[in-house]
Amino acid sequence: MRDWLGLTLAVPPALGEVASALLFEAGAQGIWEDQPDRAGRLVFRAGFPLGLESRLMAELPAGLVVACESFSEPLDSVALSMDIKPGEDYSETWKKDLKPFPVGPRLWICPSWWTEPLKPGPKAKILKIDPGPAFGSGRHPSTFLCLRLLGDLVDQIAPARVLDVGSGSGVLSLAAAILFPAAQIEGLDSDPDTLEVAAANLKANQLADRASFSGRALSELEPGYGLILANLTLGTLTELAPEIRRLLSPTGLAVVSGLLADQTQALTETCAALGLALQRHVGLEEWSALQLAPASPESSGAGSGELPRELVEGPLM
Repeated sequence: MRDWLGLTLAVPPALGEVASALLFEAGAQGIWEDQPDRAGRLVFRAGFPLGLESRLMAELPAGLVVACESFSEPLDSVALSMDIKPGEDYSETWKKDLKPFPVGPRLWICPSWWTEPLKPGPKAKILKIDPGPAFGSGRHPSTFLCLRLLGDLVDQIAPARVLDVGSGSGVLSLAAAILFPAAQIEGLDSDPDTLEVAAANLKANQLADRASFSGRALSELEPGYGLILANLTLGTLTELAPEIRRLLSPTGLAVVSGLLADQTQALTETCAALGLALQRHVGLEEWSALQLAPASPESSGAGSGELPRELVEGPLM
């Protein structure tokens, strides 16, 4: 087996979810949470291919500085180190911590390697996911919130076309394909490695005739999507909001996530200026997701105010 780069990141509990997201976004091919250290900090261990040392030491500290500022945590409360590990298959180590879990009564997320029997409810469907080096096991609160909103929409809408912007492992696209059997799903991602992971998950769930993944730009697409999903970051969502509005059908819905709770007002105001009204705001830990729809003519310009934040329970461990 090849040597690999091991990274250890210790953070205050408030930064736990942000830290895991930063590691996934940096390209970790396995992440597992160790026991807290003596200072009570959460300890994450991640595996990366060799050769990424310089990029990681440039990008991760910058992201951690922003996270510390957002949560009013001192910079010296974070510790980051890395070293070269011999031969252990880091791409398998992290799997021991991933187990099947329900997302409401409609959907179960199950690791592709899971062999033990499951007992989902009578209405639940099972989605097999192997996140690989892509972000999207379904457990991160930002992804989980999108999945919860999707499940809640099953009896409310019947979209013919669904778009997943920044599809990652494909978990949201494939969940949409399972929950909305009459819809055609298109997932977009700029990372070729991530597209390969999504294609493998597509095949594993036998949904090749229902969904597709590509690196196309939003500007290449034609309007008329009944549902648009985007689990990104505030900056990216703000940048893409005009295109999301253009592509959404007059009766469509957009579900956006990847937002910290204190970032939702800024995005809500951006969307309201584009004619997208806030319909629902759900939260888990420090993360939030929003459900948006084209504003009706009589309510044009409205919808920039905050709705009550509905707290949901996270995935069962």
